[in-house]
Amino acid sequence: MNRVAGTENAFDSLRNVKDDRHFVLLDLHSHHRERRRHALRTARSRHWIDSYGDVRVRALLVDAIENGSLEEFERALTLNGRDHTVVLMDVGGYILVTSERRADVPIEEWVHSLTPPGVQVTAIGSAALRSEEDDLMRAIDEARTTAEIVLQLGDTLPSNRAEDLGAWRLLHAIGGDPELIISASPAANELWRSDPMRRLTVETYLDSGCNVASACSTLHIHRTTLYYRLESMPEIVREALGDGLKRSTLHLALKLLRLWNGAAVPAAAAPAESRRESPAVLGRAAV
Repeated sequence: MNRVAGTENAFDSLRNVKDDRHFVLLDLHSHHRERRRHALRTARSRHWIDSYGDVRVRALLVDAIENGSLEEFERALTLNGRDHTVVLMDVGGYILVTSERRADVPIEEWVHSLTPPGVQVTAIGSAALRSEEDDLMRAIDEARTTAEIVLQLGDTLPSNRAEDLGAWRLLHAIGGDPELIISASPAANELWRSDPMRRLTVETYLDSGCNVASACSTLHIHRTTLYYRLESMPEIVREALGDGLKRSTLHLALKLLRLWNGAAVPAAAAPAESRRESPAVLGRAAV
């Protein structure tokens, strides 16, 4: 009888540990700050998350194509990531908190290796969790924002790390009001509504820091062609390019319009000299 009672107590203990982990993970991104702080302390003390070193928070945006595929994906992430990654449910996907030193392969590569046929990972954004932070929410918010930017602009971005996308995150925080562009940079409004080749030329020129050689290399054109294009721009655009503050505003406004429209036009897709003035094709970049 005592052995049976002891076995039942052991099962109860195991169940309580499992339930406790479940609730700790829920509290890691609770709406209540004190609960989040307590959960993070608990996760660190139990070595689910490192208290030092490189800890990154990733937001995964996913689409499910087949019924049951998300559950399969979640199980794979949870079971395979137990040694290095905490998996949290999130709206539209998952939050992963990874102690990077423990992971054998890059986490993005690991995620894609576990993705079943019925699931599509549409974007991943990441942010660093600082060792002095006692709350995950700041890193979660930055990772979510970065994932949204990656979803809109795809592989035209330098990386999917929040710290590499400061300007894009700043622009993302601005509401989508077209009147803002018209008033702040009429030149950007003019370019966005005109020939895509003009917009691509100016944006590439500004991206290069107005370095003619670099812009020509990216656009695959000769210097004389670039000079001709710039000189033939509408007067309002030429005026903006000749003024430091207006030029900076033009550059940011073009990026803001690109973000609002989710239309990424890779400069590498610019026509070669043999097709020099044919319009570039606007389209959403694949993630």
